[in-house]
Amino acid sequence: MAKEKTKTACPYCGVGCGVEVDQLGIVGDKQHPANHGSLCVKGSALAESLAMPSRLLYPKFQGKEIDWPQATNIIAKAYHDTINEHGPDATAMYVSGQLLTEDYYVANKFMKALVGSANIDTNSRLCMSSAVVAHNRAFGEDVVPVNYEDIDHAELIIICGANTAWTHPVLFRRIQQARERNPALKMVVIDPRETVTAQQADLHLAINNDGDIALFNGLLRYCLDMGFVDESYIDKHTLGLAELAKEVFLEQYSISQLSDTLAVSQEQLVTFYRWFTNSKRAVTLFCQGVNQSQQGADKGNAIINVHLATGKIGYKGAGPFSITGQPNAMGGREVGGLANQLAVHRGFDDESIALVSDFWQTSNLARKPGLKAVDMFEAVASGKIKVIWIMATNPVVSMPDNHYVKQALKKCPLVIVSDVTADADIAKYADLLLPAAGWGEKQGMVTNSERILTRQRKFIDAKGAIKPDWQIIAEAGEKLSELKNVTNGFAFNSEADVFREYAAMTAINEQSSLLFNLSQYANITNEEYHNWQPTRWGEEHPYANGVFSHRDGKARFIVTKASTDHSSSEWWLNSGRQRDQWHTMTRTGHISHLAATEPEPMVYLNSRSAAFLDISAGDLVTLSKDQHRIHVKASIDDGLSNKQLYMSMHWAGHYAMGSEVNSVLSRRVDPFSGQPAFKSQSVHIEPTKPKTYGIYVGERFEHDDFIYRSFQTEQRVGIWRFASLLSVEKRQARELDTTGAQRQVLLDVAGGWVAVGYDEAGEDKIVRSLLLVSQRPVCVDSAQLSAQVGKPLTFSALLNLVSEQQSSELICSCFRVNEKQIQTALETGQCSNLSQVKSKLKCGTNCGSCLPQVERIVTQRQSIAIVNK
Repeated sequence: MAKEKTKTACPYCGVGCGVEVDQLGIVGDKQHPANHGSLCVKGSALAESLAMPSRLLYPKFQGKEIDWPQATNIIAKAYHDTINEHGPDATAMYVSGQLLTEDYYVANKFMKALVGSANIDTNSRLCMSSAVVAHNRAFGEDVVPVNYEDIDHAELIIICGANTAWTHPVLFRRIQQARERNPALKMVVIDPRETVTAQQADLHLAINNDGDIALFNGLLRYCLDMGFVDESYIDKHTLGLAELAKEVFLEQYSISQLSDTLAVSQEQLVTFYRWFTNSKRAVTLFCQGVNQSQQGADKGNAIINVHLATGKIGYKGAGPFSITGQPNAMGGREVGGLANQLAVHRGFDDESIALVSDFWQTSNLARKPGLKAVDMFEAVASGKIKVIWIMATNPVVSMPDNHYVKQALKKCPLVIVSDVTADADIAKYADLLLPAAGWGEKQGMVTNSERILTRQRKFIDAKGAIKPDWQIIAEAGEKLSELKNVTNGFAFNSEADVFREYAAMTAINEQSSLLFNLSQYANITNEEYHNWQPTRWGEEHPYANGVFSHRDGKARFIVTKASTDHSSSEWWLNSGRQRDQWHTMTRTGHISHLAATEPEPMVYLNSRSAAFLDISAGDLVTLSKDQHRIHVKASIDDGLSNKQLYMSMHWAGHYAMGSEVNSVLSRRVDPFSGQPAFKSQSVHIEPTKPKTYGIYVGERFEHDDFIYRSFQTEQRVGIWRFASLLSVEKRQARELDTTGAQRQVLLDVAGGWVAVGYDEAGEDKIVRSLLLVSQRPVCVDSAQLSAQVGKPLTFSALLNLVSEQQSSELICSCFRVNEKQIQTALETGQCSNLSQVKSKLKCGTNCGSCLPQVERIVTQRQSIAIVNK
């Protein structure tokens, strides 16, 4: 940790919270405008995230350590030889919203100016690219026209396709605070699931999957029918409403038809539509439930259409608000890190190609869009791409149909991977593995969802041969420039050098209708760069004057047509985030209190669906699509409608051991953005009938010959859960225990048996491992079970623990408070309200991420008490 206080930015979601680091720990930055000192549960655990189980320290080629000159020579020669033999489009880069802006800039320049190909794409393609298309089509530029302060001034907040309480907790807390200050502020949540966010809404519209376009087209129809459009604004500032009106006046967008289509009542629809039309200040937040669809771009435009038609944009408290998923997804978009962008909000038109070529002083500039993520890996599979460089992302887990991606990478002649750990799933496919600086070891800029640039600062000295990504790319760029005999454009000495050039480049937008321009920082000094304070580019409300970024200054209505291709006979799988995990768990999976909220891979379904399938909570089930299948545990969530399934996206690597949701999701994408449809795909689900369920607590468990196996980190030990199609007998207890305990005790329990591995210490038996095997799902409190390790064996306590066969949902990760503890405190009269629960159990008093759930439990208990009176 830094001895002096260092201000930096959280490396998780797009809220862009500021944090302060010193030798005492990591806390929220009270001066940062994004969070004012608040942090979510992941942000509160940042200090623990730094203690990674493994850290990549030196470059490795084909498993052997090499030095940096060797590594950059391999990269430069591979790109050079491939370009000469097969052309520049036989090479590619796949990068990440985890990169800093300076990293992104150098990577984009490397590919588009030096290599001469636009085959550079980013995992932002998987989360934000549909919003980019929607913005560009409507506004003429990828501009978010609102900011967080608009939430404080809104009369109506609409959350569409986002479980904001879990995915962006600090922003959701701001929404809660706005509602506390203004009881008249209404919140509508549009989501097929009754999420924690939806439970707090004034109105929850549980529409059918992919019903967003129909819903918002219906809203526009209602506005037109009832005379609630702003005709003056439309005439002065927009084009295309007449063509869109032809679509929305179709009978399918009438209230009665929509009610049937969306499976919501006419009363609910009219309530939502009235609230929107009666609210001058309305903000619509949308995220992955909108973007991750085959109609993601059109969904975004359907939302924007109603804001344009009613003039609810360009002033305080109003507008469409796309919330980004990663810390620097916005910065990557600004730089031009998507394959269909050129640079700095420029596309591949002749003027932009000329301006960018001139600035980068190259005659070799890419002149057409490159391959988007799914297409890129298909090109790897077909052999068209011979060299791919992957940075700070895990596509063998995060891409749809990830079996296909794995096979593609096995065929590729050279796979280069820049990462922080050799344990990442993608590292196993690397021919050349490069040690890149991680959070705390690197520095540069990030841009959050509201266009604020924050400096991420270094506070840890990198070990071994670790280097920041921009430097690795620049050194490879210098060597490739030498081989190509062209001017070296990569002689950067620092992040500040890179930022100055990037800022200077944005000056090409000065004489255009584009708003993005950082050229005022082109001559920033090193000291000014070091002391940078969070700064927003553009105005607070970029389109306040009604002048948009299209050349004629007018916004465009986009004709959006509702999809009708869902069948009621299919099971629909929605993948998404858990509150306490981040992406593929490489940063958060090893933190025990974050791992406890969802301890193993689960698929959620409602109790009616479970009864239809004849399964119970904890049973093993199989999800399949085409030839691929995964095995996961069933969990009951009555917030889902019939034949709706939900599964977390995070499970990967040795935590999931093959139970990755993207193994059964196809490569279907939005035709305009190329964004995969993670949120709505049909799958097959069926019960699996293992003969054995088990849980092992100890230091190691090296057996992988089970149909299902998962891993959870707990304090001091690991927890492995498994299931087998074969019976596991007592005689196998010794071979299953790899801890190295001296002796074992075998105990019979209902439905199975327990093996305790122990060492003797005087008269005590010190527990080293626990193995619980049963014919039925094992549902025990794993935290209490693991707490037995290292303690003297007490048979009565152990038997009580394993005989209970029940567990309770963890609500508060910070203080490990579960639902049962809260219920007990309320039922016994120790607490009667939220304040008392917080005071006694501490839940909700640290990061506040669990407050919505704690409040719901307290409210439900209070309602029961009133009824009983």
